[in-house]
Amino acid sequence: MRVRIERRWVRRVWITVEHTGTVVVTASPRYAESTLQRLIERHRAWIERQRERYRTMDRIRLHPGQLLYRGQVYRFVCRQRLGEQVLIYPARAIIESGENLLDPAIQRQWYSNEAERLLRRRVGQLAVRFGFYYWRFRVGDYVSAWGYCSADGTLTFDWRIAKLPPHVMDYLIVHELLHTKIPHHGPRFWRRLEDLLPNYRRAVEWLRTYGRWV
Repeated sequence: MRVRIERRWVRRVWITVEHTGTVVVTASPRYAESTLQRLIERHRAWIERQRERYRTMDRIRLHPGQLLYRGQVYRFVCRQRLGEQVLIYPARAIIESGENLLDPAIQRQWYSNEAERLLRRRVGQLAVRFGFYYWRFRVGDYVSAWGYCSADGTLTFDWRIAKLPPHVMDYLIVHELLHTKIPHHGPRFWRRLEDLLPNYRRAVEWLRTYGRWV
């Protein structure tokens, strides 16, 4: 069992299990490593349950030459004559471009551009529909969250949002828009979210099941 200890000035010791099976222990420098090892042993049964859950969890599997876009797996075809143009054929599940979208750097830039294009239209539509006001939105690189709403009304979304199904993207957008009025995740927030998106739990379940593999 692989264990990684992260030292931070936190009040409590936190034990989490990554999808790779690695156990991450976050603790203050004042805790001796022997103490942390005893805590790991005390919670070994829970840790093994989490590791087993990840081993059996459904995941999105991409084969070589495939891309995930808006929740659908596409086959990529490189056609030099297209140059920088990207053509998407949902019915045939094919994406064509003159650029090699399988190259990690080019692929990430394309996803970022697509995220910005999709969000520019959809954030405005949902804000008008539900009566929200925001200052601007940005596309960033987040590891631990899909989006963030700052105090000044700036919405920031992770570039990987372009990989998600439309209903999941809508949930994340409305979630952050709602934070412009309710900044916390208390009961009032979730009640209001359900009023706006009665089926939001379906998106949450998708993220719990597949989000870590995107």
